Amino acid sequence: MLKSLVKGLFGRLLGYGGLVLGFWLLREAFIEVNYPLGVLGGLAILAAMYVIVKARSPRTDSTQAQYSSNELSKTEEDDLGDSLDGSNESDKLPP
Repeated sequence: MLKSLVKGLFGRLLGYGGLVLGFWLLREAFIEVNYPLGVLGGLAILAAMYVIVKARSPRTDSTQAQYSSNELSKTEEDDLGDSLDGSNESDKLPP
């Protein structure tokens, strides 16, 4: 549990730092009209968002496989008809 807590905290801090760096690089690129710096800032923002999402993800690869197999085993509900025209409620009176 401590390992996942540290991983999540470190990942979020790294991600937020990457966002700050990316937006700062974009700001500098607009001020100095430096296109490569702008591209680097955009890539830093995308990478930082990826890191934040991965740090927030509570599932690992092994638990994802377990959840997906459980979700596949669930049966879908029977088709109860169209809820807009009330075809599934033939025994009820309209309001």
